[in-house]
Amino acid sequence: MKQSRSKIVWLVVSVLGSALGAAAYFGGWLSKDTAPVDAPAAIAPVAKQPDPIAVTLAEAVSRPVERRVRTVGTLHGFEEIEIGPLVDGHVRKVLHDVGDIVRPGETLLEIDDTDLRLAVSEMGRALELELSRLGLTTIPERTFDVTKLPAVLRAQVVEQNAADTFARYKTLAERNAMSQDEFSKAELSLSVARLDTKQRIMEAEQHLAAVRHRQAVLETTQKRLKDTQVVAPPMHVTSGESPSPAYTVSGRMVSPGEIVRAAPPTPLFKLVVEDPLKLQSAVPERFAAQIQNGQTVDLEIEALPGHTIHGRVVRVNPTVDPASRTFQIEIAVPNPERRIKPGSFATASILVDGDAVAVTVPEEAVIRFAGVTKLFTIADTAAQSTPIELGTRLEVRDTAGKTHRWVEIQGSITPGMKIVTSGHAQLVDGSAVRIRDLPPVEEQPTERKHQLIRQARQSTSERKDVR
Repeated sequence: MKQSRSKIVWLVVSVLGSALGAAAYFGGWLSKDTAPVDAPAAIAPVAKQPDPIAVTLAEAVSRPVERRVRTVGTLHGFEEIEIGPLVDGHVRKVLHDVGDIVRPGETLLEIDDTDLRLAVSEMGRALELELSRLGLTTIPERTFDVTKLPAVLRAQVVEQNAADTFARYKTLAERNAMSQDEFSKAELSLSVARLDTKQRIMEAEQHLAAVRHRQAVLETTQKRLKDTQVVAPPMHVTSGESPSPAYTVSGRMVSPGEIVRAAPPTPLFKLVVEDPLKLQSAVPERFAAQIQNGQTVDLEIEALPGHTIHGRVVRVNPTVDPASRTFQIEIAVPNPERRIKPGSFATASILVDGDAVAVTVPEEAVIRFAGVTKLFTIADTAAQSTPIELGTRLEVRDTAGKTHRWVEIQGSITPGMKIVTSGHAQLVDGSAVRIRDLPPVEEQPTERKHQLIRQARQSTSERKDVR
């Protein structure tokens, strides 16, 4: 009985399905082929216009800006010197170490001077011996007349006596009062006396030259004795700067007891002038006409965050490197407190024009996308994009004392134009906009949410009361 009922139900469902399919087929054929020609077409729905995008605006403002050229580099000492010995010997004493401040002429190291002191004494005795041969006790001046020496004076006296004798004998010979042989002896004695005078003068000059040689050797030995005291060298002023008269020991490479050599020199110390420092950096070729000696430079040092150090350009290389298309500059950086260490990394900003005027906009108005920098302006309540180039960034303080970041732009923007500062993420050219002063109600959902919750609770309570 149950099986027959199931078969009947299945048969009824099949018949109804076939009838519905046939009705759908013929209904579509009739609607397509038998519809009246003048039947009205279906009316397309009207597209809804998008709502205007809420934006905030600001005006482009003309402001004074400073034109700067930025570069980076490493700070070096104004002078960096490696000290070596001038004489050989054992190191007797080291008087300074790394970090010490030393003045020019201050002793850094002492070398054993025993041998040189003995050599100075020996040379002094040799000089006294040469002076005694001349009958002198002190070294004569360069203009000293050797004819005043005793040996030369004696020869001159003998020569004068021979000359007088010859003159007397000559007179007697003319009168035939003496023999020719005696006259010839007198003439010979005069010639010998004259030659003896010349010989004495030559010997005196030789002895005098020996004295000066001994003096030179003594001075050399004394200099070598003095060089056993290794001192800080004198400081030379260059680049128009006046460095503080002090060095800082940046390296010590020797210890007491070591043997040091003058040739090749053994490194002893490294000295550096820390005030001022100098920054040598490369600047792109396009700024060659803008960089000059004397320009102000602001430097930021990694070791001194938040501090700006002021320096100035002291040297500009007149040639451009053809490989890198840059030229070298040198910046003097004052460091009186020695807070900056040589070798520090620095970022330099060189003021090239302090009186420039430029168009500026708030930094939040700038859009960067796919390598394009632009902003949006408003024309007849529609947004319009404008490509720009960025320049100097500024920090502007408002009347309330709050700081805002503005940026210089280059393009078709003029002072006074309205610039979109928010909402531009949804904008394209031609987008309708509305100026947003205060957030609309739909953007403040918290109060609306609380209201709906209260209404739901009230409705639930009423239904419970009805039951």
